[in-house]
Amino acid sequence: MAAPALSVGNALHDGLRAIVGDRGLLLGGDVTARSCDPFRPVPPRGGVIVRPASTEEVSRVLAFCHARGQRVVTHGGRTGVSGGAYAGPDEIILSLERFARVEEVDPIGMCATVQAGATVEAVHDAVAAEGLLYPIDLGSKGTATIGGTIATNAGGNRVVRWGMTRANLLGLEAVLADGTIVSAMNRLVKNNTGYDVKQFFIGSEGTLGIVTRAVLRLVPAPSTQSAAFLALPDFGSVLDLLGRARRLPTLSAFEVMWEDYYALVAASRTGRDPLAAGHPFYVLVEAMGYAGETDPALFDRFLEGAHEAGLIADAVVAGSGRQIADLWHVREGSEVLVRAMSPFVSFDVSVEVRAAERFVETARTALAAAFASVRTVTFGHLGDNNLHLGVNVGPDTVAREPDVEAIVYAIVRDFGGALTAEHGVGRFKRAFLPDHVALGALATMRRVRAALDPTCLLNREVLF
Repeated sequence: MAAPALSVGNALHDGLRAIVGDRGLLLGGDVTARSCDPFRPVPPRGGVIVRPASTEEVSRVLAFCHARGQRVVTHGGRTGVSGGAYAGPDEIILSLERFARVEEVDPIGMCATVQAGATVEAVHDAVAAEGLLYPIDLGSKGTATIGGTIATNAGGNRVVRWGMTRANLLGLEAVLADGTIVSAMNRLVKNNTGYDVKQFFIGSEGTLGIVTRAVLRLVPAPSTQSAAFLALPDFGSVLDLLGRARRLPTLSAFEVMWEDYYALVAASRTGRDPLAAGHPFYVLVEAMGYAGETDPALFDRFLEGAHEAGLIADAVVAGSGRQIADLWHVREGSEVLVRAMSPFVSFDVSVEVRAAERFVETARTALAAAFASVRTVTFGHLGDNNLHLGVNVGPDTVAREPDVEAIVYAIVRDFGGALTAEHGVGRFKRAFLPDHVALGALATMRRVRAALDPTCLLNREVLF
C-alpha cells in the first residue's frame, strides 16, 4: 500500500522552512500546478517542493531528510522523458531552480563554473559573450538544466564532434544523501590524482547524490557554420554519405530522418518542408569551424562529391545563419509530434549504425504483427548511434505501452543495442535494465548505490 501524502503543517515542513525560508518552500497548489513530465500533466503527489539556494542549504536539507528517513526526488528543468522526475506521495521534491547562476567564465582556462540549476541556454549565452562555446546543445536547452544534463549524461545534436556531457565536464560538486558535500571542482585538463570522483555522478540519474555545481569544459566559438538538408534514395546512400562526412574535420552534426518523420513535420504547416516529401531518408549535415575561407569550400566539395556519386536525390544548402536555424527547426519538431501523434510511446536507443535500417524494419514488422494499427516516426543522431522512435498503436496506446516497450526493447537487446542512449533509465525503463546490462556490471552498480545511499532515499524508484 502506498504511503499517505505528506500532511501540510507537519514537523517536516517546519524543519525545511527553517533551512530554506518561506521563499524556499512550496506547498499545496504551488506544487500541484507543476508537472513531473514534459509532455503531459503529472503533478507531484507528495505536496512539498523545497528550493535551496546554495550548496550548504542542499546539504542541510538532505541531512535533515536523512535523519527522518525522508525520500527525496530531484528536479531540474523536468525535460526528461524517462520518468526520473516523478514523485510519489511519500516523496518530497528538491528543486535547484533558485541555484542557477553562471558564477565564472574563464576564457584562458577555457572553462565555466556554474550552478546546477542554470539552463543550458543560459550557459550558452554567458560563454558566447567571451567568444566561447559549451558544445552540449539540446532542443530543450531553454529549460534543461546543467545538473539534469550531468545526471543523465545528455548528448544532443553535436555529439559526433564534441562528445556527450561526460566529455565536456572538468569537475563537479555534489551532495550525498546524508548531506556530505563532495567537492571535485577540478579545473585542470590533466589531473590523475586518485579516483575521478565526478564520474560517479555523471549519468547516475540522481541516485548517488545531487549535483550542485560544475566546471564545464569550453571550446572556442566556431566562426564558420555550413549546413545542408538532403534527400537520399536508400540507406546505403546514408551510410556512404556518413563516411564522407566523417572526413570533414569540421563535421559537427549528422542527423537522419526516416520518411515517416519528415512526412509528418512537412505536413504540419509550421514551415518545416524545405524539400518535397516521399524520399526514404533525409539528412541534416552541419559543419562548424574556424577557417573563414577554407571551411565553406571544403563543405561545398563534400556536397559536390556526394552528388557526383549519386547519393543525393534532392538538396537545400543554407546560405545564412537564419537558414541554418530553419533547417534545424525541421529536425527539432517535438511539439509537432506531440500534437499530431499523442499519445505515443517514445524510445531513445542506440544501435550499430550499419544495422539501423534493419533494426527499424524489424521493430516495425514486430509491432505490425502485434497491433491492428501502428504509426511510427523515426529520426535521430545516427552519426553517434542514437535513434528516436515514436510509436502509436491507436486509442489504447497508453494502456498498451508495456506491450509496445516489451517488443521494441527485446529487439534492441537482440541487436546488441543500448536500452537508452541519452535520456536515462528513469522509472519507465527500470524493468528492462537486467536484460540490457551484464550481471556483474549490474551488481557493481548496486554496490556503488548501496555505498553512497544505503537506504535509497534519493530517487528511489529510478534505475533499480
